[in-house]
Amino acid sequence: MSELFEQPGTALANVPVQAEIAPMNLIQQALSTGTSPEVIRELVTLQQSMERFNWEREERQSKIDFDNALNECQKQIGRIAPNVNRKDTNSWWADYAQLDNTVRPIYVDHGFSIAFSEVAPLALGKVRIKAELSRAGISKDYFREITPSTTGPKGGAMATATDADAIAGARAKRYLILDIFNISIGIDKIEKQGVPGTGLDAAEIDGRCEEIESAITKEAIAKHYFGSMEAAVKVGDMAAQKKFIASRDKRLKEFEGRK
Repeated sequence: MSELFEQPGTALANVPVQAEIAPMNLIQQALSTGTSPEVIRELVTLQQSMERFNWEREERQSKIDFDNALNECQKQIGRIAPNVNRKDTNSWWADYAQLDNTVRPIYVDHGFSIAFSEVAPLALGKVRIKAELSRAGISKDYFREITPSTTGPKGGAMATATDADAIAGARAKRYLILDIFNISIGIDKIEKQGVPGTGLDAAEIDGRCEEIESAITKEAIAKHYFGSMEAAVKVGDMAAQKKFIASRDKRLKEFEGRK
């Protein structure tokens, strides 16, 4: 390419050395001054190489920004409280609406979008869902495959075949959200007090307190008290535990007052 700069009769000979010359500008000037085809081909190759370098540099930076933004999302999302209880299995989980309500505002603010689609399953009879997480031209695919079931955990009829497919798809979406943002579902004992439905029912608490306070012997007080405390501890209901303690102390004081 030095040939192009050494031609005294060309327009490029008058370009200051310190000036920044883009390959495209060199190509245009070379075409206007009758430069040899070999030199022009070298300039075109250089232009293509620079464009590829710039594109790869931007892509690398986009991938870095993608990872950093995903990390920020995971920091902000943290742990999510469950909101659905299945009585027959005594299991808790966060449904898709709960996850979406918590997660969507965060990942959208960080420039992410998620597209779900059903794809061909790897195993016959399963439902396979793909989640495409995208941001600024960078995308990552995540997959979940679920077996549709028309029966519940104890073998009873739960859904039609059509509904079972829809349920499996919804569950796959829920699992994908958990996987993408590395979400933990759960609540500790203190947090349970502020989550409706995660402790003992109010009527049950009142009934147990009444049993403790109406017991006619200390043995009966202990029996009702310890049974109530066991139920409250099992679900982490600290508010109920405090009420049972108060009922026990109240009834024991009444016994002491008889002496």
